[in-house]
Amino acid sequence: MNETIKSLLERRSIRSYKTQQIPDDALNAILEAGIYAATSRGREAWYLTAVQNADLLEKIREAARAELRKAGDEKSLAKANDPNFCPFYKAPTLIIVSGNDTPNTRIDCANVCQNICVAAHSLGLGSCYLAGYTQAFQDPDTAKKLKAELQIPEGFHPVFGVCIGYTDEKPAKPERDRSKVKIIK
Repeated sequence: MNETIKSLLERRSIRSYKTQQIPDDALNAILEAGIYAATSRGREAWYLTAVQNADLLEKIREAARAELRKAGDEKSLAKANDPNFCPFYKAPTLIIVSGNDTPNTRIDCANVCQNICVAAHSLGLGSCYLAGYTQAFQDPDTAKKLKAELQIPEGFHPVFGVCIGYTDEKPAKPERDRSKVKIIK
């Protein structure tokens, strides 16, 4: 089978990681794959920030927990108070995919994330496509501080992200509903 198709079919979202950091050459290859994703009208309406600094990852985690506490509902409070809660599953690398306000930015950012996930899998690494961690950027003051520390340019805001690391689990292959596919000739 073609290696690209094999990677697409075998890749799974990983939610448990080893603490070992990924190598720089793997990170660079993954980021390169990300920036070569399809982009609407060549706008490249995204900005990528790879975070491997444990202290900064903890700040993002704590900001997300603070927002969950503000939500006030039982489910959010339970998550916020769970000492094991981490919106990026304690992966050692988080790639933040920020977008600007041009048309189709979310689509472009989604394309970037898909390329990143498939590239990570092809290198023997686990990944998980994320949106929930962006709650860390809901409070305007916190968002301003985090974006400054993350060096996210003015006019960009976190849209999605991908956590990456060495997998500490092996999810089963899911069944897919092929009745949702129609070929018309």
